[in-house]
Amino acid sequence: MLKAGIALVDISPKEGVQMAGYPHCPRPNIGVHDPLYCGALYLNNGKDDIVMVTLDLLFFGKKYCKTIREKIGGNIMFTTSHTHSGPWSATPLASELAEGLHDDPSYIAELLPKVEACIREAKANTFDATVGIGVGHCGKEQGVGGNRRFKNGLQDDSVNVICVKDAEGTVRGILTNYALHPTYLHAENLYVTADYPGYMRRYFHFAYPEAKFMFAQGTSGNQSSRYHRVGQNFEEAARVGSTLAVEVFHTIENMEFKDDLEICFKSAEVDLPIREYPPLDVAIREMEEARKAFREMPDDDYIKKRNCELEMFGKENIFYYSEIAAKGEISDDELPCEVMTLQLGDTLICGTQGEIFVEYGLELKEASPFRKTFVFELTNGSLPGYIYTPDAVDDGGYEVGTSIFTGEAGKVIVDAIKKLF
Repeated sequence: MLKAGIALVDISPKEGVQMAGYPHCPRPNIGVHDPLYCGALYLNNGKDDIVMVTLDLLFFGKKYCKTIREKIGGNIMFTTSHTHSGPWSATPLASELAEGLHDDPSYIAELLPKVEACIREAKANTFDATVGIGVGHCGKEQGVGGNRRFKNGLQDDSVNVICVKDAEGTVRGILTNYALHPTYLHAENLYVTADYPGYMRRYFHFAYPEAKFMFAQGTSGNQSSRYHRVGQNFEEAARVGSTLAVEVFHTIENMEFKDDLEICFKSAEVDLPIREYPPLDVAIREMEEARKAFREMPDDDYIKKRNCELEMFGKENIFYYSEIAAKGEISDDELPCEVMTLQLGDTLICGTQGEIFVEYGLELKEASPFRKTFVFELTNGSLPGYIYTPDAVDDGGYEVGTSIFTGEAGKVIVDAIKKLF
């Protein structure tokens, strides 16, 4: 008989703790709009077990994953929702480091014991369980998600769901994986919020009152609401979260549940190729040109303004990383990159650190020998910049500029995961 345990712990920061997600925007929060949570789902089939941990945070650093694993032991997978309205919990990018931004020691001192306690609670309070795994679909046709580099570009509209019931058939836990940046609240928002996943959680509070909701971000490196939203506010986050939650609900209602589940966890670490940076004089000239273009961009076209801003952010990171490289100091506590696979019956979950373009997630799904395949990014750590496609280099932009990696890094990650199949 399958055993499961589920726990949820509030990890919202105190008022005044800096929020992450938007460069040049000091954002000490002024309160909590909706709580951030750490969730832990423990599964044990009598032979093998796994703990899946989700956090409503932008990133969760590799060093923090290691600290908790060493304390608890066993197979533990960490992943985040990637909300841009929560506190720092990993090393920021070069441009943000240059501004003196970093994770708040007082918040981390509270966060890590809470994550540890959440895992221990899930493992200590198990029940006889059945598990269902299914896939729904929701995308730009419903005004949800989409490609942020191109209006009608590639999207992964799969809504991936793991649902746990107890022996009485009551839904006790829901884990959803979807590829979409939680950026319905932008830099002007000063309230802590889980963004659209928070509204999914609110929906399930009524649909399944005993259920604890967890959210894992998909391959959303180039997936956002930019071209398909009708606002950038709490109302729009509510619309999208509710729309996705309805699809999750229908998926659960049509699931087959089983009381036995094969569990197999594998992981490996890989070195990723690091890019060469331009001379400092070239980097600073391109940065200043991008800053000037943004200053002179009129405000009447919101999309063009945001794209111009992101181009500027990319050039700024190139300059600041060039400074670091010139001093011979390119190193990072998020490296090497951990990749993992988690088999749950006929389903395979692939995970990698960092923000990764959707093309790689779809490639892994196509190559997988399993009936269902989910791909989680920002898993077991962050990375210093995006994992972008080689084609993106010609177009440039924010994702390419903020990354310390070459365009071949994605292939290295995909190949490493395939070896774990």
